[in-house]
Amino acid sequence: REGRTRHLGVSNFDLLGPKVCVEVFRDFLSKAKIPPSVLAMEVHPLNVNEEMSEFCRALGIQVMAYSPIGAPHKMETFMKVLTKSDAREMRPLLKVPDQAVLEGIARRHEVSAVQVALRWNLQRGHCVVPKSFNPEHISENAELFDFALSQEEMTSISKLHKGVRTQRFFQASFGSSTKALPRMTRDAQDECQKILSKIRMPGGNTSAGALPREFNGAAALPAHIAQQGGHDDGSSTGKVDWEQLGFYPPVQDEPGFWRRMDLAMGKGIGKGKGVGYPD
Repeated sequence: REGRTRHLGVSNFDLLGPKVCVEVFRDFLSKAKIPPSVLAMEVHPLNVNEEMSEFCRALGIQVMAYSPIGAPHKMETFMKVLTKSDAREMRPLLKVPDQAVLEGIARRHEVSAVQVALRWNLQRGHCVVPKSFNPEHISENAELFDFALSQEEMTSISKLHKGVRTQRFFQASFGSSTKALPRMTRDAQDECQKILSKIRMPGGNTSAGALPREFNGAAALPAHIAQQGGHDDGSSTGKVDWEQLGFYPPVQDEPGFWRRMDLAMGKGIGKGKGVGYPD
């Protein structure tokens, strides 16, 4: 009103969730004396934000797409809290530049996957604000007007939507649970959870609950041990060779186990083994 600015903008109404975001934004506009000219929100092929985009388009509000390539550096921060094997499988699902669809379209137009993602946003009528400190990337991000995406290509890119909001993954990387997944679409959530729930063997190979290949099953217990109900009476070597039988040794056979138990219970401190210490 005092002429100190030409336009007003708002941001992140989309974080309220589907349907609710539009209703809250509509209520906000009904009470605003000066309507906003711009709505800033995270928009990229893995987070299409179609509902808010259509609503803004109908009202003539410009959408400003921040993180238009999914902020790969923030997503990589989340990958670093995962195991290397999990991260290797998660990148093609959660990082925009690693999407096979984008790479295929990029080869067709002889550009990069990042340029395809930016061009997709532009053709939807959005303005984009890609962030980079690399001069080559800054130059590449501006070279978006020598090619155009077909309607079929636009549709195939929009189908990549997974509800991936990079900021949530970035925040989750500092959480207490390293395998806590931020909310996404149900299909994306299930796909990522399937990766995280895999049982990893040495070398990154997976197993569906099976034993290692070199493990041929437990050997039969010797007769004198079987007669004792599976317990060694000490008459032969004194102890069961669990590894030879194909089992992991019991935790109580680990060196110092009973001493640690006594210390934890306040027994036997300074008194050697203490009363009742097993031989």
